[in-house]
Amino acid sequence: MNINQITIGRKLVVSLSIFCIIFLRLDAFSQKYNFAKVDSVLNNAQTKGWTAGSTALIMQNGTVVYDSAFGFKDREAQEKMQITDIFRIASMTKPVVSVAALILVERGKLKLDDPVYKYIPEFKSPAVIKDFNPKDSTFTTEPAQSEITVRQLLTHTSGIGYGFQDKELVKVYVQNGIPDLANTGDIKLADKMKKLGKLPLFMQPGQKFHYGLSTDVLGYVIEVASGKPLDVFLNDNILKPLKMDDTQFYMPANKLDRLVAMYSDVKGMPLFRLSNQVKGYDLLYPVSGSKKYLSGGSGLTSTTHDYARFLQMILNGGELENVRILKKTSVEKMINNQIGSIGLRRGNKFGFGFEIEQGNQPINGAKAGKVFWGGAFNTTFWIDPSRKAVAVLMTQVYPALHSGNLFNGFETAVNQALDNSVL
Repeated sequence: MNINQITIGRKLVVSLSIFCIIFLRLDAFSQKYNFAKVDSVLNNAQTKGWTAGSTALIMQNGTVVYDSAFGFKDREAQEKMQITDIFRIASMTKPVVSVAALILVERGKLKLDDPVYKYIPEFKSPAVIKDFNPKDSTFTTEPAQSEITVRQLLTHTSGIGYGFQDKELVKVYVQNGIPDLANTGDIKLADKMKKLGKLPLFMQPGQKFHYGLSTDVLGYVIEVASGKPLDVFLNDNILKPLKMDDTQFYMPANKLDRLVAMYSDVKGMPLFRLSNQVKGYDLLYPVSGSKKYLSGGSGLTSTTHDYARFLQMILNGGELENVRILKKTSVEKMINNQIGSIGLRRGNKFGFGFEIEQGNQPINGAKAGKVFWGGAFNTTFWIDPSRKAVAVLMTQVYPALHSGNLFNGFETAVNQALDNSVL
C-alpha cells in the first residue's frame, strides 16, 4: 500500500466518522422533540386557506431545533416556500430600532429622558387634539402637559398614533402626507418626521399606551444623534455583527426572487393574492420606488433565520457568538416593565420594543416573562426565558382574518413540544 492509498483511506475513515456523528446527532435530535403538532398547525393553515405558505424556526438553548417551510412563496406560480425566503416584517422592525436607540444611550449620545425636540426641534411644545369635527376634519387643541421624551417613543406612550387605527387622526395624517408604513414614494424620513412634529398628538404624553409612529420618530432621532442614515447605523451596529445578511430595508437585485408574495384572508372570500397596491400602500416598497423612506417602525425585510439570531442575542443578554451588541443592563430594560401602572391586554406590560407577558391570564402555554410582538403582514415571534427558547413564524397575509387561530395554535404546539421533549 503506497502513501496515496493510506491518505485516501484515512480521509474515508474521517469522512465516515463525521457522517456517523452527524447522523447520531440528528437521530438524537429527532428523538428529543416531537414537532408533529407544529407541522400539523402550519400544514392546516395552508390547507384551510389561511396562508399560502409559511416558514417557522424554533431555537432552544441556543440551538435550532425546528426549521421548516410550508406551502408556496408564490401560489400562482407554484413556487414552493423555502426556509431562506424573505418577508416584509413590518412592526417586527421596531425591536431592532429600539436596540439601536439603546446602543446610542450606552455611548452617551442619547438619553432616555431627553425631550425629542432636542433632536427634532419641530416637536417642541406639542399640542393635543381636544375636539374633532368629523364632517370637515377640523379640530381644536390644548397644550400638552409635558414634552415628549425618547423613553416615551420607546414605550409608545408619546401620544403619537397611527392613522390606520384612528378615524380622526387618519384624516389629519392624510391631509399632511404622513405615511403609516414603508412605501415607494419619493419622500424622506427627515422631512416627514419634521412635519409630524408640527401636528397634534392623539393624547397627552405619558398617560396611555397608544401604538403608532413613535418608532419612526425614534428612527430619525437615531439618525440625528448618530450622524448616520438609519440603515447604515443598523447595518454597522446590529445587522452585520449578528450576521443578519438577509435583513435590510431595500433588497438588492440578487435577492428579489426570494421576496414572498402577499395574500389576503377576509371574511366571505377564499384566500386571494393582493395586487401591489392595497389601501394606498405599495407592497413593492422593498424592491422599487425611491427607496428613501427608512421607516423605523415598519420598513425591514428579513428571514426567520436572521430574526431568530436577533432574538437569541436578546435572550443571551445582549451578545451572540462572542459578539456583544448591548450591555446586559440595557437588555434588562428592554424586557421589563417600562410603562409603570399602564396596562395592555390581559394586564401585560411593555418594555422597550417588546410586550411582556405578566402571567395574569397566560394563554397558549406561555409563562410570565415571555416577550413578544409581531408584524401587520402576519408575522410573529416570542422569546421564552423560562424555556430558554425563541420562536419565529412568518407568513404574508394582510388582512389576516385567521391570524389568531394560526398564532395560538402554533404557540400552543411549540410549547407542548418543548415541555414534552426528552432531556
